[in-house]
Amino acid sequence: MRIRELLSRGAEHLRAVTDIPQKEAMIFLSEALGEEITWLLTHSDNEITFNERYDEFLKRRASHEPLEYILGRASFYGRVFDVDARVLIPRPETEILVDKAVELVKEFSQPHIVEIGCGSGIISIMLALLLPEAKLTAVDISSEALQVSRQNALKHGVSDRITFIESNYLNGVSGEIDMIVSNPPYIANAEPLGVGLSFEPSLALYGGSRGDEMLCHIIDLFCEHSVKVLACEMGYDQRQPISAYAKSKNLEVEFYKDLAALDRGFWIKEKK
Repeated sequence: MRIRELLSRGAEHLRAVTDIPQKEAMIFLSEALGEEITWLLTHSDNEITFNERYDEFLKRRASHEPLEYILGRASFYGRVFDVDARVLIPRPETEILVDKAVELVKEFSQPHIVEIGCGSGIISIMLALLLPEAKLTAVDISSEALQVSRQNALKHGVSDRITFIESNYLNGVSGEIDMIVSNPPYIANAEPLGVGLSFEPSLALYGGSRGDEMLCHIIDLFCEHSVKVLACEMGYDQRQPISAYAKSKNLEVEFYKDLAALDRGFWIKEKK
C-alpha cells in the first residue's frame, strides 16, 4: 500500500476521536517507520508493507487513549518529557504557572522552591533549568509518578538539582521555604470526565468533594510554614472560593488567566 493511502486510511480511522486526524495519522506513521513527517510527504507514492506498529497505534488512539501516552512523550515549554499513564499529560496552560513562578521568585537569592504534587516533574525541572541558583524539592504521594519525574530530571540534566520526596504535602521537607508551587488535583469528585481524561491517573485529577480542598490546604501550609510566596494552578471556576478562603486568612490573592482568557491560577505573597 502507498504511504498516502495508509495516511488516508489512518485519518479515517481517527476521525471520530480527534479534530486533526490527518496530522495524528502522520505522527503515528512517522513514529512507526522512524522517518520524519517531511519524508512521508515527499515519498507519499512509495509502496510499503503492512506496518503492525502503525496499526496498533491507530487502534489505541481510536479507543480514545491520548496520543502522548501512545508515543510515551509530551512537549512542554519547548522540551520533550517522558509521560505514561502513571502521570498527567502536561497542559500548555501550566507553562504560565512556570512563568509566574519565575517572575515571583527572582527577588530571592538562591531560593528554596518546593513543588507539591510534582507528577512527571515538568514544573520543577523547568524551574531548575530557568533558575540555576534555585534549590528544588519535588514532592509526590505516588511512587510511580516519582519514577517518571526522576527519569525526566535525569534526561534534562537536573537530577542533581532536585530532591524528590515520596510524601504528602510538605511532610519530609526540611529547611526554610521561599516558594511553594503546585498544580494540584482540583476537579470535584462528582464531576464527569471526558473519555480521554479517563486514561489519566485519578489521584492527580480529583481534589475533593468541592474540588478546591487541596488548594485550600496548600494555602494553610503557606501560612503555617511562613513561606514567602505561593503560586498555584486552579480550575477556571474556582476564583470566587479561593478568593473567599484567602480573605478568611487575611491574605491578599492575585489571579492570572490562561490563553483562553479563563481564570487559571493565583499567587499569594507573605504579608510584610
